[in-house]
Amino acid sequence: MNAPKLLQAGEPVTFVDGRGREYWDVLAVGGQSDVRGDLVAHDEVIGLPDGGLVKSRKQRLFRVLSSTLVQTVQHMPKPASLVWPKDAALLVTWGDVRPGSFVIEGGLGSGALTMALLRAVGPTGRVVTYEVREDTSRRAVKNIRLVHGEAPNHEVRLRSLYDGIEERGADTVALDVPEPWLALPHAAAALRNGGVFAAYVVGTTQLQRLAVAIEHIDCFAMVECMECLLRPWAVSAQSVRPELQMIAHTGFLLFARRTAAEPRPLDAADTDPSAG
Repeated sequence: MNAPKLLQAGEPVTFVDGRGREYWDVLAVGGQSDVRGDLVAHDEVIGLPDGGLVKSRKQRLFRVLSSTLVQTVQHMPKPASLVWPKDAALLVTWGDVRPGSFVIEGGLGSGALTMALLRAVGPTGRVVTYEVREDTSRRAVKNIRLVHGEAPNHEVRLRSLYDGIEERGADTVALDVPEPWLALPHAAAALRNGGVFAAYVVGTTQLQRLAVAIEHIDCFAMVECMECLLRPWAVSAQSVRPELQMIAHTGFLLFARRTAAEPRPLDAADTDPSAG
C-alpha cells in the first residue's frame, strides 16, 4: 500500500465543514484559519493525511484536503483579471496544449491561465508570458508558486506584446490582452506552421475586431469563436434540479490554426468591422 500523502506547510488547502461549506487557506507554521468565527490551528493540520479530520478551537470537526487547481483559482488573491477555470480548460484543450508544448502567453493577470498552461505542458514544456505591469507580475507569480513552486520552465517578460514577440516556433500563442488584434502579426510570426492561436476577450466588439483582423491577415484557417456556460446541478435522493446560480458569460474564446502562408500587413481598416 502506498504511503498516504501528508499536508505540508505552504500548501493550499480546503477546509470542509459538516454542511459541505468550503474555506480556503494556505498552511503556515504557527498560522491559523478563521472559519466563520472559529479558529483552526495550522500546526494541527500540517502532517495530517490529505483528507483527514481536524478539530477547531470550538471542537468542531473539519475535513481538510489539498486544494485542487479550481479551488485555488477561485479563492486565491485576485488583484487583476481572472480567466475562469472553465475558460482555461477550453483554452488548453482547443489550444492543443500538451506535455512538452512551447506556449507564449500574452497577459499574466492573476496567473490562473498560466497555472493551467504549466500543468498541461509539464516539466518538459515551456511557457513564456509577456506582461507590461511589474506589480501585476509579482502578485501573479506568488499565486503561481502556490501550485507550481518556482516553475523553472516559466519565464515572464516585462514588456508589451504589442511591440513584438522575440521567440519563434511556438506551438500555441494564448492571448488575454485588451486589443489582441494589435498583437496578431507578432503572434503569426511566433507560431510554427500548424500552431494554434487562442485569445480570450470579454466583449463582443473585441471578438468581432479580432475575427475581422484574422480574416485579413491571410495566414490563419479554421477560425472558431465560442463561449462556455457552466451550469451545476443539485442531485439528491429527493430531487434532481439545476442549481439556483450558475457561472454564465465570463468571456469569449477565439481559436485559429497558423497556415504556411505569409501574413499580410494589417492597417487600421483591417480591424474595423464597419470598413468591410
